[in-house]
Amino acid sequence: MINLKEIRINSGLTQKELARQLGIKQQQYSRYEVGENDITLKMFLKILEICHLKINLEKAKSKE
Repeated sequence: MINLKEIRINSGLTQKELARQLGIKQQQYSRYEVGENDITLKMFLKILEICHLKINLEKAKSKE
C-alpha cells in the first residue's frame, strides 16, 4: 500500500506546501492522506512528479 504521508514527509513538504503545488486546498490533500477521498491516477502521478519519484512498472509486475 502506498503511504502518501510518508512520500510527502520524505520529500520535506508540509501538506499545505504540497497542496499549493497541486493547485488544491490543504483540506482536500489531507483527505487523500487519510483515505477519506479517493485519489485519481492523474493526481497521484502529479504528487510523484513534485516529490521527484517514479514508478517502476516492471518491478511492480514481477512482485505479483
